[in-house]
Amino acid sequence: MIRPAAIAATFLMLSSCNVTEYYAEGRSLAARDRDTALCEAEAQNTYPPRIVTRLTPRVFHPGTTTCDAAGNCVTSAGHWTGGEPYSVDLNEDLRATAFTGCMGGRGYARVSLPMCPSDQPVRPSTIMAPLTDDTCVIRNGGASMIVNP
Repeated sequence: MIRPAAIAATFLMLSSCNVTEYYAEGRSLAARDRDTALCEAEAQNTYPPRIVTRLTPRVFHPGTTTCDAAGNCVTSAGHWTGGEPYSVDLNEDLRATAFTGCMGGRGYARVSLPMCPSDQPVRPSTIMAPLTDDTCVIRNGGASMIVNP
């Protein structure tokens, strides 16, 4: 049974989550989008996906012996579990590091900012605003905008 307090706590936690964005004061959103695309392409070309198949660990479960009151015993056979295949991209972390380094080299920093309250008036801008204590993020047609209310 789900308790109302747990639902409320989960809602508050989700509604107060911060959004991490690449930020460079005074840059346009178009420039950020262009730089993001260029850095993604560079990281992808430098560290293309390198997919390998691995197996989950195998575990042996020994059989069990059950005896009745008359001393008659039955032993079940042991069995193995695990060994299922799954895929891993060995270059995923390298690609992410290369992307972050490329964005940093272009003057961007990763910032974590709260979402703007829905009832708070904001003035959207295509230029990234200076960071203040009130700076927050709005979603505008799928794009994130860093704004000062």
